Amino acid sequence: MENTIRARFFLLAATGLVAIAVLVLAWPRFQAGFRYLPVDIAIKRYYRDRMIPTDRLPVLIDFAQQAIDRNDHYRYYDGLGLLHYLRGMDPYTPALERRPAYRLAESASITSLQQSPAQPAAWLRLATVRWILHDEPETIIQAWKMSIFTSRTNAPLLAQRVEMGLAHRQYMDDEAVAMLRDQLLLAWRAQQGSLVRVLARRDRDLAVTGELLVGTDPAVLVEMEVWLEKLR
Repeated sequence: MENTIRARFFLLAATGLVAIAVLVLAWPRFQAGFRYLPVDIAIKRYYRDRMIPTDRLPVLIDFAQQAIDRNDHYRYYDGLGLLHYLRGMDPYTPALERRPAYRLAESASITSLQQSPAQPAAWLRLATVRWILHDEPETIIQAWKMSIFTSRTNAPLLAQRVEMGLAHRQYMDDEAVAMLRDQLLLAWRAQQGSLVRVLARRDRDLAVTGELLVGTDPAVLVEMEVWLEKLR
């Protein structure tokens, strides 16, 4: 009887120690999640409203950094990269602070992608930042390709991919050209209005687009010409 009681005591004690150990290990993650909660809410609102108030960006950046300090997780780096990117784009950010903000966006995005490469939006953001900073075209196209490799049919990214691709057509190899053609056709089916606006900005006379489609999809090219004519 005494041995049974002793065994139960040791079992309960061991269970308690395991529970305490789990709580201790989980505490930094809980703290990180709690710190990151305002960032999560703000980013979700941004995707809905396309706006984060200027004065909130530094505060949210600090929250994201605090979350990272407690739990080195790719999602927190991705959010930090987006916030730095938005700060760089914000018209109220002082001119001298924009380039450093973009570089911080690049750094955070790279760290996030090193931990979790399957993030098409993060790859495209990385390509966009490098484009803004006039980095080498090869580094831009490399990130652009990775965005497509990780999710070829991601509808919200199609028009932006086409715009970037059209701007860098002259630097592309055969693989990238084929990918650009594919993204053009996907965007035409899924985001026609957005794509027409991109074409109006980047390739109104359809010189590059025509080169891509005339031998494979001439009917689509004619449709694009009709849509662009309506904008004149």
